Parts: sequence; C-alpha cells; structure tokens
Amino acid sequence: MPVSSGAREMASILDTALLQALLLTGQPSVALELLRGVNYCDLKICEEILQKDNHSVALLELYKHNSLHREALELLHKLVDESKSSQSKITQRFKPEDIVEYLKVIFCLVNILTNFFLENFKRL
Repeated sequence: MPVSSGAREMASILDTALLQALLLTGQPSVALELLRGVNYCDLKICEEILQKDNHSVALLELYKHNSLHREALELLHKLVDESKSSQSKITQRFKPEDIVEYLKVIFCLVNILTNFFLENFKRL
C-alpha cells in the first residue's frame, strides 16, 4: 500500500525518536527488534546515534534494512578485526563466519530477485 510523503515523514520522525528513546532508556535489545522489523528510521540520524554509542549489531540491522550491504560488510570486517584485539571496546565478539553468513543472506536475496525478474521477463 502506498504511503504518502507526509505519512512517511511522520513515520520517520516517530521511528527515529523511538529508537533514540529506547537507547537512552537502556533498552538496546528492544531497539534492535525495532530495526529488524519494518521501520522508517532516518538513516543518517540513526547511523550517527548508533555509531556514537557503539551499537554495532543495531547498526548492521539498520544497514541491512536499507540495503546498504557494502556498509554492512565493511562494518562486519572492522568488527572482526577489532574482535581479534585484546584491547577491543566491543562487547560482542565477531568472527569471519559472520561475514560469510551475511553474504549468504545477500546471495539468497539476489537469487530470489533474479528468478522473479526472469519469470516476469518471460511473460513479456
């Protein structure tokens, strides 16, 4: 269902404020769930908030939801490198396998889209 630009702008303001409120009230797991579902969070504002407070997993979800796969993979690569360091500030450890898992998801999406377009192209 199409969403008017005014409604989309209001949804963006609300979702962005909700994400910020969840993080400020110490509810990062709920914020992560918000980002995993359909949301209209403002990319630039939320990216800045998540980077500032080192919410890496939530930032990965933000990138994934907005199809910023290059940024997500670059962040994963950085997190894997940081996880190897004993002086790392990140609380969750990341492994090279996390990059492989992310690439599998992207490959599945590409495969589904390719099949969809091929089927529709045949009908023309």
